[in-house]
Amino acid sequence: MKFAKELDQDAVPEWRVKYLNYKAGKKHVKAVTRAIYRVSGTPTLSRRGELPAYAGFFGVGGTSTSSRHTDSAGDEIGPLQTTPGVIGRTKKPSPALQLHDGERSSLTRSPGSGVRYGSIAAQASDRYDFALPAPAIRVPSRTSETASPMSNRPTPPHRSASMAPAVPAGLNTPSTINLPPSGSSPRRGLARIFSTGSALTRHQSSRGDIGLQSFDQVRQSEQDFFKFLDSELEKIESFYKQKEDQATERLTVLREQLHEMRNRRTAEIAESKRRKEQESTKNSGDDAGNGRGTGQDWIDPIKARFLKPGPNSKALQRMNRTPVLAPQNPDERRDYVRRPPSDDVPYRSAKRKLKLALQEFYRGLELLKAYALLNRTAFRKLNKKYDKAVNARPPYRYMTEKVNKSWFVNSDVLDGHIRTVEDLYARYFERGNHKVAAGKLRNLNRRPGDSSDSAFRSGLFIGCGAVFGIQGLVYGSELLFNEDSDLVQESSFLMQLYGGYFLILLLFILFTLDCRIWTKNKINYPFIFEFDTRNNLDWKQLAEFPSFFFGLLGVFLWLNFSRFGDWETMYLYYPVILIVISLLILFFPAPVLHHRARKWLLYSHYRLFFAGFYPVEFRDFFLGDIWCSLTYATCNVELFFCLYSHGWEDPSQCNSNHSRLMGFFGALPPIWRALQCIRRYHDTKNIFPHLVNCGKYSMSIMAAVFLSLYRIDGTQTNLSLFIMFAAINAVYCSIWDLFMDFSLLQPHAPKPFLRDITALKRTWVYYVIGGVDPILRFSWIFYAIFTHNTQHSTIVSFCVAFAEVVRRGMWTILRVENEHCANVAQYKASRDTPLPYHLDTSPEHTGDDEVPTPGEAVAASPSSVAVSMGTTRTRPQGSVRISTGTDRRPSFVEGLQQEEPGMSFRRRRADTLGKRSILQAMAEAHKQDFEKKKPVEALASDRLDEDGDASEEDDDDDENTGSAGEERRELREVTSLMKDDNNWVR
Repeated sequence: MKFAKELDQDAVPEWRVKYLNYKAGKKHVKAVTRAIYRVSGTPTLSRRGELPAYAGFFGVGGTSTSSRHTDSAGDEIGPLQTTPGVIGRTKKPSPALQLHDGERSSLTRSPGSGVRYGSIAAQASDRYDFALPAPAIRVPSRTSETASPMSNRPTPPHRSASMAPAVPAGLNTPSTINLPPSGSSPRRGLARIFSTGSALTRHQSSRGDIGLQSFDQVRQSEQDFFKFLDSELEKIESFYKQKEDQATERLTVLREQLHEMRNRRTAEIAESKRRKEQESTKNSGDDAGNGRGTGQDWIDPIKARFLKPGPNSKALQRMNRTPVLAPQNPDERRDYVRRPPSDDVPYRSAKRKLKLALQEFYRGLELLKAYALLNRTAFRKLNKKYDKAVNARPPYRYMTEKVNKSWFVNSDVLDGHIRTVEDLYARYFERGNHKVAAGKLRNLNRRPGDSSDSAFRSGLFIGCGAVFGIQGLVYGSELLFNEDSDLVQESSFLMQLYGGYFLILLLFILFTLDCRIWTKNKINYPFIFEFDTRNNLDWKQLAEFPSFFFGLLGVFLWLNFSRFGDWETMYLYYPVILIVISLLILFFPAPVLHHRARKWLLYSHYRLFFAGFYPVEFRDFFLGDIWCSLTYATCNVELFFCLYSHGWEDPSQCNSNHSRLMGFFGALPPIWRALQCIRRYHDTKNIFPHLVNCGKYSMSIMAAVFLSLYRIDGTQTNLSLFIMFAAINAVYCSIWDLFMDFSLLQPHAPKPFLRDITALKRTWVYYVIGGVDPILRFSWIFYAIFTHNTQHSTIVSFCVAFAEVVRRGMWTILRVENEHCANVAQYKASRDTPLPYHLDTSPEHTGDDEVPTPGEAVAASPSSVAVSMGTTRTRPQGSVRISTGTDRRPSFVEGLQQEEPGMSFRRRRADTLGKRSILQAMAEAHKQDFEKKKPVEALASDRLDEDGDASEEDDDDDENTGSAGEERRELREVTSLMKDDNNWVR
């Protein structure tokens, strides 16, 4: 595999812009190569038996026995060959450029003589001169003689690989080309030295000037190439340092959380033992007068019996205790998760969260390490290509002088962090078994394997299902025109039940196709949906589920409507068998049939059914939106139970013209989404976008309610209300899709009507989906047109539901792609896992720095950086300096002046007013659907509100329009929010 493809495949999608631009580097190398071969042209081929042309000084003045012409003075002049040579092929020596010729090839003669070195008689001359030729006179030059006179390959100019524009004084660079001054021509100098009286023609002089211009192009292309490398190195260096500093801070927080869990678990076990000893010494009479409540007395023996301390808890007791940290402000860095108000987190819950946090942190460290290794390889590959193009000696000089001395190559901080995490994971979760802990952590990222067997099975299931399904539909359509009215009615309702099942499978199939599109365009959808990276399925494996169920549906359609076997008895019960088999496969507890994927799907639906009681994650609201497009299937739930509960007696009483419960099931998915929006508002206190989004789903609920009322009553008032709410909902949803979910129609986008960052390679996809989606949002119009005939209304309902499913499949592509682009803008490649404890890590609460135990100590070299925040961080000598100033962490105020993309800093409210347009605010609002922590801006605004009274009093004392008060308020905010900045020492 070529390295360009390897880089494209192994690069972290969210960090793609921070990698070395390998393709642009190859273009720079090709530009250098083209400039060199403009100077070193390919000679014209001579006939067999004739001597090849030779070259004089700088390749000018060479003649050939096969290609000579006579000028006006009668002298024979060899042509100046300037034909570009083919890169990478072996060529004959070119007369245009011989800069490093040896003694033999440097021999020259007068332009007017035909004498060659080593010949007695002149060639192509009328005079017979038996005098020996003149001795070889070497032109003074600092270039080394590296070319062989018998070489058949042109020797390109040897270049220095350091590529500094100006060579420092005293630096010996034997490979550097030394050209004559730009004002003089090499042919004139040659004429003055070796001329026998014949003057150079104007044609020859102009050729020398053209050669110097080519040399200038070579110099310029080389300078451009190395400027490009320097800028890429600076970009990679700064990004790596930023991520490394963030990893150091995160490791400190995780260490403190683990220490707190150990302290609390040890205290809990000690308290349990103390209570057990007290209870053993007490009698029944003392129990009544000890003042303790008896409400929990019966629970303690059960807990002691079944919840005994495990091996990890016993291992925690043998560790050294650390000072207990003071609790933090409950609103500080609060996670959107359920937590008891007293912060009394159970040990098992804290253990599960910290275990997941360590695993995710370790995965992030591996991504950063792979980032550094891949960029180093990219620099080496580019340097190798350049050395091969210019034949540079010594090779890899840029790698030696700059890249190998940079921080991201020499830093061993990351290796120390990885060893520390493995040690912490072993001590706290694997009873000190470092081998088991390292094995579990290193298997977090699973390489995609061969999925050809999955593709074969999917194709087999789809093919069989299509054949049986089409044949079954043909038989079923014939039954709709049967003379038996009961059979016609039963067949019609059976078709509706199978139709709802088919729409679910269709949307599932469209989702797998969307996964294929995301994979082809390097969209990290497993990270967005928070799939387990060790067990997640690729799109081929995922396609097995809908393919199998589609094949099952086709078989049951054929069995049901072909009247196979005892069809009169089983005719009405084939849908029951189909649904039971489907549920058994989904709920099958054995670890087969991708049980982890089935478990994830069922748990996600469990969270959806209890919307409002659980914090809303991306998968929760995404699944809710999916079901909003499957209202036809949810209505079939009521139809299914109504038909079989009444024994198929008078099936018409179960349709939408008689059942209000069917209208409720049609409005149930928007109700779920509205509850999720209310829960998000409760967690974030942000009216926009959560309450505004809740208003959108309220319109959907009202449209579903009045559609059901119109079907039941058939009054014009209900029809008018349905049209009004449906129109409002369609416009509302169309605007929300384009501006919020897709973030399109940005005014200053590189491509018209799109956004700044796009991930899909095909631009037309955005325009097609952006145009078709609003149109399909108005498919409800057919409900208002074709609702008078019952049978006609059934067909129309299915067609409208089919169009909505197709629209949702297209919507899914851009919704996940937009979320990925938001992660790319923030360089977010790892999850922000919630932590169990609220701890204040400020120095006044923690006291002295904790001395790490031997198990936590990191074996680091003198040039490494210690893990703890209190140690001094040193950089290797000779490293490339990217940032200016001293080696300290930039303060908060400095951070406001040099804001990086993806870093959210606190700003004053007055500074943000008017800077963000409404379109930009709507386009960025969807990022809150992925947040799990309270935004930093919200914390800053809360503190400003708390200090509002004091700030107003300070403003009253100022005479200068309150500017000093604003500065004091900002300083107070910075001091309270960034306590650790002043204690950071590198």
